[in-house]
Amino acid sequence: MVFHLITGAITAFMLYTAMPGSDLFSWHPTLMTIAFCLLMPQAIVIFSPESSLLQNSSRADKVQLHWILNLFSALAAAGGFGSIYLNKEIAGKKHFTTWHGQFGLATCVGVLLAALGGLAAKYSGGSLRNYVRPINTKLYHATGALVVFSLAMATMCLACYSNWFRKRVDGYLWRCVFWSPVILVVCVARQVTQSYLPRVVKPSSSTPTSTERKKTSPQQAPAKEKAQ
Repeated sequence: MVFHLITGAITAFMLYTAMPGSDLFSWHPTLMTIAFCLLMPQAIVIFSPESSLLQNSSRADKVQLHWILNLFSALAAAGGFGSIYLNKEIAGKKHFTTWHGQFGLATCVGVLLAALGGLAAKYSGGSLRNYVRPINTKLYHATGALVVFSLAMATMCLACYSNWFRKRVDGYLWRCVFWSPVILVVCVARQVTQSYLPRVVKPSSSTPTSTERKKTSPQQAPAKEKAQ
């Protein structure tokens, strides 16, 4: 529940601070916050047995809602990217000259790659399983999404040092906004490691262990002798 409170509180605070619609730039923090601090985190933790708001829903329903939330997250991110790009074009300023801008660009590229990984994970039971185990495909997608989400939260932390934000927020509120993304990353990383690593490390029940092979081999020898 704390996870959802943090995402909701940050989103509400940024909407209040940015005042969307007041100018073109205001849509950048507004849409980016909605994309990476509200929709994407909810899409990730929907599979968590502890933090999911849909504990009793089927996995198929969760998967469907997962890609719907991520789709709207990508659209919001595209809108936020477009608003800041156009704003700098109008002002005649250079693009991606700060750490915040460079991390933000890497995040947007990562979103596209994570989306492709999501499609591979969704259809991993098809012909793709001849090359990669479905569980590994899902692990790669979850790990890639974790990297993208970490980049997004790092970008948000760097945004706290921008002139626009420092003029509007300081003191205790500034520290709360700065450290909240760190908490969200830790929660998401914990979910990914607990959900997928045990399933990957655990040996398949269909593959016999060395001890089982030793036990069965002496029993197979007399059968071969009788057959001769």
